[in-house]
Amino acid sequence: MTSKEHRRRPRHYAAGWRVAVEFNAESGKQSFDSEIRDLSTIGAAILSEERNLTGKVVKLLLSQQRQSPQHPPLKVIARVVSSARTPAMAQFRYGLSFVRLPGDGLDELERILRTLVPGAADAKAGAATAAEDGAEHRRGRLAELRKLAEAKRAEAKPPDRRDELDAWLSEALRIAHGYLKDLAEQLNAIKPVYRKAYVIPGLPEFPSLAWQEGKADFRMREASPVLRRYDRVSFRFRLAAPKELKITREYPASEKIKQFLDEGGIAYTSHDMYNTRGAIEGSKFIVPCEVKASLVLSSELALGKLLLRASNVSGLGALSQLLSPDAIDEESLDELTAFILGESRGLGARLLRNA
Repeated sequence: MTSKEHRRRPRHYAAGWRVAVEFNAESGKQSFDSEIRDLSTIGAAILSEERNLTGKVVKLLLSQQRQSPQHPPLKVIARVVSSARTPAMAQFRYGLSFVRLPGDGLDELERILRTLVPGAADAKAGAATAAEDGAEHRRGRLAELRKLAEAKRAEAKPPDRRDELDAWLSEALRIAHGYLKDLAEQLNAIKPVYRKAYVIPGLPEFPSLAWQEGKADFRMREASPVLRRYDRVSFRFRLAAPKELKITREYPASEKIKQFLDEGGIAYTSHDMYNTRGAIEGSKFIVPCEVKASLVLSSELALGKLLLRASNVSGLGALSQLLSPDAIDEESLDELTAFILGESRGLGARLLRNA
């Protein structure tokens, strides 16, 4: 397998690595420890209680769990490109994309991971294959350095580049708004039954939710005294069924259900039950079968990306994902519609291209 093929079809490893994560917050440099949940040569997934990391550049110190303390950890730079959380998750799951830099630990990481691939030791090619791999690697390194150089040039002389990028992001948002506005009008007329069940841990699933209403909106800002550009597009909708869930739960399970309902923005009423000592024994809940969901696309000019944030779309929970503006077209938005309607589990491959 050549380096090029390895990048296209990275092998994933679920566990066995620890990671220390450093990032810059408004209050200064912060860090936390975590475990790798998914690892490949191009990225990883971690869990953290930290909020709003999507879009940030972080420094990773990677080490294998069985690694000798004398062996230094691998230093890798990554950008946080996505996050996801459901009511059952105590932490956010963050998706990271590695950024190759001179002198980083990615070469060593790739070497270690390849030794874990069955038969890798027997698959070493001859001098011709090694030369081809080396050439592919050099081209990959050069491409990364070119991106960094272009970023530095843009910082040194931002006006023209930023204006061009701003226009590109605005056009992508304009296309998204036009599509989502049309989508809301059609769904408001059809009012389809929602394909996917909404489930809150500890409660029965919401039965047969149907589309009630949806609305697409946008916000613009002044790029100059005579020029306005799209800055944000939102799509909000409501699902409901003419039923209520009536349940009783003992303490402390009742408090956990309140937390899940509050995090999901689900309206409910509860009546606490007390024992003779005045302590809470449990709670009775009345939960209308109604879900409010939203999807927001906003311009992140500093990153040259769009930031998508979804809440309660295709199930309770939240996710965020950086997107490339050139990924916004009718076909990718068709895939996004499948996600909105609960027909698919993810955003779609076309929307995630070049993210």
